[in-house]
Amino acid sequence: MSTAYSIGLRAAISLLLLGSLIVQVAIPINANSAGEAFPELEPLAVPYAILAIAAIVGVQVGLIATWRLASMVSKDRIFDRSALKWVDVIVMALIMTTGLAAAVFVHLIFIVQVGGPPALVGLGGAVALGVSLLLLLAVMRGLLVQAIDYRSELAGVV
Repeated sequence: MSTAYSIGLRAAISLLLLGSLIVQVAIPINANSAGEAFPELEPLAVPYAILAIAAIVGVQVGLIATWRLASMVSKDRIFDRSALKWVDVIVMALIMTTGLAAAVFVHLIFIVQVGGPPALVGLGGAVALGVSLLLLLAVMRGLLVQAIDYRSELAGVV
């Protein structure tokens, strides 16, 4: 990976991490305001805020693991078995984040019975996005495993 791409990726990840921290600070404030605006949902403000913060932590973990993978690429160490650990961290973070988002929407729609069609679209979108990203990561992980094996074979021949 060229230096420009590496710097650009790290800058983007830094901005995303900073933005996610700002959102985490803003969530309790907005949850309090939402509870006041919709008194029937006020008891859910704190639990949903905690789940939203936890979901953002999952995103942050994925971003940090991506940073580590980018560091491995820049050091030409990406085709090492230790890279798989960071891919697995991203997969676990994505599963956690998708699960939390789906759980909130399912609770909102089927237990609390509010939200209507927009919440149903949110549920479908969260699950579709999470599953799509998981499938993409599964394919990319498989390609990385293959590349690691090929590189090991090549090193044995040379």
